[in-house]
This record gives sequence, C-alpha cells and structure tokens, in this order.
Amino acid sequence: MQATDKATKRILLVEDDVTISELVAYNLRRAGYDVLQEYSGRAGLETALGAEVDLVLMDLMLPGLDGMTASKEIVRRKPALPIIMLSARSERETILEGFGLGADDYITKPFDLDLLLARIRARLRRTPAGIPIPAEAENEDVVGTGDLMLDRNAHTMQAEGREVALNPKEFDLLELLLSRPGHLFPRGEIVERVWHQRYAPSSRTLDVHIRRLRAKLEQLGAQVSVQTVRGVGYRLEPR
Repeated sequence: MQATDKATKRILLVEDDVTISELVAYNLRRAGYDVLQEYSGRAGLETALGAEVDLVLMDLMLPGLDGMTASKEIVRRKPALPIIMLSARSERETILEGFGLGADDYITKPFDLDLLLARIRARLRRTPAGIPIPAEAENEDVVGTGDLMLDRNAHTMQAEGREVALNPKEFDLLELLLSRPGHLFPRGEIVERVWHQRYAPSSRTLDVHIRRLRAKLEQLGAQVSVQTVRGVGYRLEPR
C-alpha cells in the first residue's frame, strides 16, 4: 500500500555517487518527501521490491547490477511503481531503451534540480488518477482507469454513460495503453506489440489510429486522453 499524502510520499534514490545522492536527497526532503537512499543496483532493487515507496529515481551506471537491469526487474515485479531514470548518457538509443524497459521518465545529467522536482510532482500526480491493471486482471472482461472502461468481449469503450465501438487495432492499442496508465510507451514498442512488426519511422499507421482513438475518447467525454511525448511515444493520462 502506497502513501497518499504528499508529505508522506516516499522516494527511493539509487545513485552511487555519494555527493550527487546527498544533494538530491537534501532537496527532495526540503520539498516534503521521505527519501530512501541506496548506492548499488542490487540494493536498490531489493529496497524497491521490499519497501513501501511511491517512486524510484534510478541511476543507470551503477556498480554490480546496472540501473537498466534493476529497473526491468522492478517493472516486472511492481508494474505500477513509477521509475525516473537518471543518466549522463544522452544518446537517443539509450533513452529509448530506458523507456522500452518500462521507465516513466528519463533525465540526463547534469540536471536542474527544479526540473527534477517538477518531473517528480507530475509523475506522482498521475499515479492516483490511473487504476493500474494487476496481472490477475489480464483475463477479466472489463478493465479501465478513471471513468474509462474497456469491454473485452464487446470490443467497446465506455465513459460518462456512453459507449463507442472500437475496431480491432484501436482495441489492441487502447488495451496496451490501459495496461499501465501514465506510462510512456515508445512508438516502436507499440507497433511491435499491436501490429507485430518492426517500427518504420516513415509509416503513419500508428498516428492515424492514435488520432481515431482520441476522437472516440472525446466523443465519449472521457476524463482521460492519449498524450504525445514528441519523438518518443504515447501515454494515457487524465485530461
């Protein structure tokens, strides 16, 4: 069970550079957060899985178990736990790999502390609005987040007492986005999981389906919408 009051939000900071760790932890505590600090990937993973935390700040270059591997295991075991990756590596491929493994955000070093705090606040605001779908819900007929419900039998979505039919790919796309509300899905991952083919940057198929899905969400008056992160992908968030 996670804390619900901002003053009791607990952040796990996994950073092997003691100076950076202390600086970030100090500013997090000043902002009203409780902070747990770990200095290796293995210790960070164990704390993330065993302690009550609301968000993880994960450095990538860690001794022993690296941050990417630790994050992947956290996502597998605790899919609703938000992860923000911190790294000096700014290559596009590394950033996309981080999102592909399940990170919710990625900040390159050196970073502005005010920007980091803003990203944390934004991520924590999104968490209560979505109803994460647990593994045992995969076989349920109806799943949803906020006021939006997806009927797997009828291939329809419902909100505000209204209902709209979905074509097969619109259904698969919404089902994927609903599997982790608030999580940023890279374009390549979406295409591979929905269309079962490699992503071609020149293709507009995904964009067309996103546009149609947005129109249907607006038609319903749903309180959630599909948000674009330019150059990266899409996520389902409160409107």
